[in-house]
Amino acid sequence: MNKIYQDLEILTITYKSDHIIEKCLSNIDENFKITVVENSNNIKFKKKIEKRKNTNCILTNSNLGFGSAFNVGAKQINSKYIFHLNPDVLIDSNIIFEMYKIAKEIDNLGIISPQETNRVSEIIENMRENYVEVDHVKGFVMLINNFNCKKSGYFDENFFLYLEEIDLCKRLKLLDKKICLAPNIYVKHFAGKSHDPNYSEKMEIQRNWHYLWSLFYFNKKHNGSKYAYKITIGKFISSFFKTIIFFIFNRKKYVVYKHRFLGLLNAYLNRKSNFRI
Repeated sequence: MNKIYQDLEILTITYKSDHIIEKCLSNIDENFKITVVENSNNIKFKKKIEKRKNTNCILTNSNLGFGSAFNVGAKQINSKYIFHLNPDVLIDSNIIFEMYKIAKEIDNLGIISPQETNRVSEIIENMRENYVEVDHVKGFVMLINNFNCKKSGYFDENFFLYLEEIDLCKRLKLLDKKICLAPNIYVKHFAGKSHDPNYSEKMEIQRNWHYLWSLFYFNKKHNGSKYAYKITIGKFISSFFKTIIFFIFNRKKYVVYKHRFLGLLNAYLNRKSNFRI
């Protein structure tokens, strides 16, 4: 397994993740090279992270979003495999070793991901199949064949949040690369916990804006404008009226639905996903 340290490099994208990133990395063998791309200009964070052996932190100097930040890191990595993980997952080296072993068996691999769980990370022994082909995987943990993925240009940087991993999977499949799920590997994911809890309200607003923007953009890109309008117009009308209703009765919900409406409106007007808090 020593070859894994040359074949595979770990990549994680952070933003306001000071509270959780050390816990995420603590059970990972320090012989692995790790690249952390931090979506800010936080020099203090960089210095702290780089105290860990074989760890490099890249500061983007602004919040680029997941896909753009991933691309910044991936372009610095020359290993055959990139093992991406969110800061809010609980993982250890055994899971990385197992996923690497499976990945080497798969010809034309694009991405393989584990199962998501809210219980405990584990490897289930003696299953009939150690991978199955699927249409797409969740982006919380992805073992990516870097050589194959480079041909796709990695992530579409028009996305800031949401659906960018499904878009990448679709494009990789068009290049005849396999998207796989490892049914025997479970990784605990503290979904939505990658940022400092003090920013939760602001992040919730940002998520709602970008989810609706990405939903329209994704479907317009892959299914055409007519279909994109068809599946989002109900949400557009609903968020408009709920904005008015909650303006009177519930200020917190008013802010959320206002930003859902504005996210779709900006997508309809063909504006970029440039909303930041």
